[in-house]
Amino acid sequence: MASAADPTPGPLPAEKAARGAVLPDGFRMSVVAAEPEVVQPISFCTDARGRLWVAEAMNYGTWKPTGKDRVVILEDRDGDGRAETRKVFYEGFNYITGIEVGFGGVWVVSPPGLYFIPDRDGDDKPDGPPELLFDGFGYKESRHNLVNGFTWGPDGWLYGGHGRTSPSDVGRPGTPAAQRIHCDGGVYRIHPTRLVFENFADGTTNPWGVDFDDFGQCFVSNCVNPHLFHMIQGGHYEPWRNRPSSLYAYDRIPTIADHLHYPSGKPKSMRGETEETLAMGGGHAHCGTLVYLANQFPPAYRNTVLLCNIHGRRINNDVLKPKGSGYTASHDKDLMIAADPWFMGVTLRTGPDGSVLVSDWSDTGECHTLTPHTDNGRIYRISYGNPNRKPVDLTKLSDVELADHQFHPNDWYVRHARLLLQERAAQPNRDLKKVRDALTEILIDSRWVAVPLRLRALWALHVINRLDAKRLCELLGDREEQLRAWAIQLLCETGAPPADALTRFRAMAKSDPSQVVRVRLASALQRLPAEDRWGIAEGLLSHSEDAADASLPLMDWYGIEPLVSANVARALGLAVAAEIPLVRQFIARRVVDAVAAAGPSGDLSPLVAALARSDAKRQLDLLVGIREGIQGRKQMPMPANWPATYKMLNQSADQAIREQAVTFALVLGDPQAAADLRKAAGNASASAADRVAALNSLIEHHVPDLAPTLQAALTDPAIRLTAIRGLAGYPHDATAAKLLALYPRLTADEKSAIVATLAARKDSALALLDAVDRKVIPRADITAFTARQLYAMGDRGLSDRLRQVWGEVRETAGAKKEQLTKFKSWLGPVAMKSADPRDGRLVFSKTCQQCHKLYGEGGAIGPDLTGSNRSDLDYLLSNIIDPSAEVARDYRMSIVTTVDGRVITGIVAERSATRLVIQTATEKIALPAADLESVKDTPTSIMPEGQLDSMTRAQVVDLIAYLSGKTQVPLPSGGK
Repeated sequence: MASAADPTPGPLPAEKAARGAVLPDGFRMSVVAAEPEVVQPISFCTDARGRLWVAEAMNYGTWKPTGKDRVVILEDRDGDGRAETRKVFYEGFNYITGIEVGFGGVWVVSPPGLYFIPDRDGDDKPDGPPELLFDGFGYKESRHNLVNGFTWGPDGWLYGGHGRTSPSDVGRPGTPAAQRIHCDGGVYRIHPTRLVFENFADGTTNPWGVDFDDFGQCFVSNCVNPHLFHMIQGGHYEPWRNRPSSLYAYDRIPTIADHLHYPSGKPKSMRGETEETLAMGGGHAHCGTLVYLANQFPPAYRNTVLLCNIHGRRINNDVLKPKGSGYTASHDKDLMIAADPWFMGVTLRTGPDGSVLVSDWSDTGECHTLTPHTDNGRIYRISYGNPNRKPVDLTKLSDVELADHQFHPNDWYVRHARLLLQERAAQPNRDLKKVRDALTEILIDSRWVAVPLRLRALWALHVINRLDAKRLCELLGDREEQLRAWAIQLLCETGAPPADALTRFRAMAKSDPSQVVRVRLASALQRLPAEDRWGIAEGLLSHSEDAADASLPLMDWYGIEPLVSANVARALGLAVAAEIPLVRQFIARRVVDAVAAAGPSGDLSPLVAALARSDAKRQLDLLVGIREGIQGRKQMPMPANWPATYKMLNQSADQAIREQAVTFALVLGDPQAAADLRKAAGNASASAADRVAALNSLIEHHVPDLAPTLQAALTDPAIRLTAIRGLAGYPHDATAAKLLALYPRLTADEKSAIVATLAARKDSALALLDAVDRKVIPRADITAFTARQLYAMGDRGLSDRLRQVWGEVRETAGAKKEQLTKFKSWLGPVAMKSADPRDGRLVFSKTCQQCHKLYGEGGAIGPDLTGSNRSDLDYLLSNIIDPSAEVARDYRMSIVTTVDGRVITGIVAERSATRLVIQTATEKIALPAADLESVKDTPTSIMPEGQLDSMTRAQVVDLIAYLSGKTQVPLPSGGK
């Protein structure tokens, strides 16, 4: 049944939708299955007979204790391309998100569990109830941004994706909390016989779809832009988040895509609703990943990545090109553009005939939809020419025949044959000598056999446990970089490579000419004991040519980072010798973090000594890292060797070195540094940027008795805004009066900063509310965000005063329901027809834009609204009126109170034993842990209630018209 927001009353009939699809010449789309044979197909896979195993997510949208999700088997027995038989294999899961078959059963992820349903006799009936293999997967915080799966990797592990807003603590049932593995976004993998769970790579936003190319490289699609990543084992990928796994990562590896599928920063939509967006690929949301590795499509498609574009109702095609240690992905012509406005592709697979199979969720809206349609679903086949469909059953082949299939041009046969060999190898006393010999012959033939075929032999030998360390060590000297790289990864799989391999690794780190090999060595560092890392790291950091690579400097760092706190002196020696600037910076930064964490016993003298013996280039890199490390720290102990080193740095010909050094000196308690920065801030002939930087250094490191200096700066337009914000950190009796006297003649940004500064402390907050009462400050200038901060102070007198001059901060459930009814009555068809979205944009710019981005403009503290379900009025109003009803932890408010009475509300961006960084609506504030009275993490959204209360009826109507629109509109004449 269609909802009011649906663009059409229902999907096109499946056959009509297939005929109407736009495809390149020579391609056609046909129906494999459609409702009622298949509904809610959230994931599917194929078995060794070419049958489809489909996960139907009947509960999707709301986790329910009553399990309705099921696994069904679809089969095309007569070879006409259409599945005519359907079996329900199992029903009863609560929230199914992934499926694969193998090892005599079905692997299913349904949070909070990951299950195996045995069917060892292959009669398509479970041998018993699902076996719970792992539990602890998160599901309560997000309906769509969570664990999903699966894909068999070439190394014999089962891979899946994990969204960032539903964190998991994974373990075998009964595993104590301290021994569980935390997973909060990225790619994970499971070993099918050892039942080991690992985080493979960390990051992205909501990866949904994992696949591998001919060289065994891992790629994922990201549901929210950016859309494609090359995942290296142990990597940390953008965007940055406040996560335990990110604390010392410091930076993240970017997307490989050199393009977007929507016009970023332009006055057009990210969603597939404008001609410009459609021309660029359809929009920002993607799902499903398939690296095409069959022989039915034209050769140009091999090793290209296919992704379902949700808003664009199509399948994008990105072309991979090797670049440095990884790839770039460039946009190519879309494989398919759907005629059906309800098409929503989710999963992509290759079939035994080389066709591409795609599941269609068949719905409107997107993952944010509150009321999905549960009676629709399709699976289509996209073919080139007239494919030869013939019955297939690889289970009937002999071991040697399965080995022969490792060299089939269609990777569907390769993967299923390898999986069957892996299953058979797990059987006791299985004789696989002939298989081993045949595969080894291919593996060692570097002269005549293509690299992908040799890799297939390598992977097959690995999964059947017929590949010894000696052979892998020999491959470290192979002429092909991909063989050397994979030998490194497989030697380090258990974390204990032989001594000979470690010796070779050290030599390769220094002399191997391939960045592909060096990035795999950097990846391997994380799987090695600390003592085994040093020699390899020294070699890796000797390559200045790696400094510009997209992944290598960061992968080097991720492997080195734990070494720094373990042996500071040796790590600094590594930094001084390193030819990669980023690693030099990060080592210095990590030393500062380690010294700060050590407290009174911390010693900065080795770091200062490293500065003294470095050349100017290295000095600047070390100082840049130090500057990041000291952010938010008041003071650290001055080592005895600092004065002489500071004198040398102050005489440097490089102004950047002198500027960085004075900030470090400030934190070390050098009185001359504070005087120099005060002088620089007050120097009217200096640039505004330099003056602001000097003043910010004084504020950030909380130089004593700064309030009079900041008050004096209020008359200086070049630094006034910085001074206003800085005064929030310095309680002073004269501040409120001085700020309020200036208020009427200041800019909008300066006024906003004054409100925020006065709202930071109880006494000045009362002065702020008195000014509102006296009409010195308009009531509208007190945002709902500010009002909630005042209420959060927990002072009864202040809360009463707030109610008197501003109104209620917290609404009851009943009041919210009444508001929803009232505002919906304002937003009928007649009112919306006369609304002016341009005026709505002006309202947005003064309220929501402070935290939210829309059409590429706005803040980043809250979610980007561009791709949200803004066309659904119920969704839009419910999130504005009751923003805390469902809020991901990334957007939950924390209330920070300092020991001197300052209150700050925002999102914690970084938290360690020595420092806390909080992102407010206007700025990021770093605070020493010693200055914190309390940090209260709330379940409340950073977005306050009551956003619409202060608006007129016309403003509400215009705002909703703007928010629900499909394209950017200009501001009204005179609007800013």
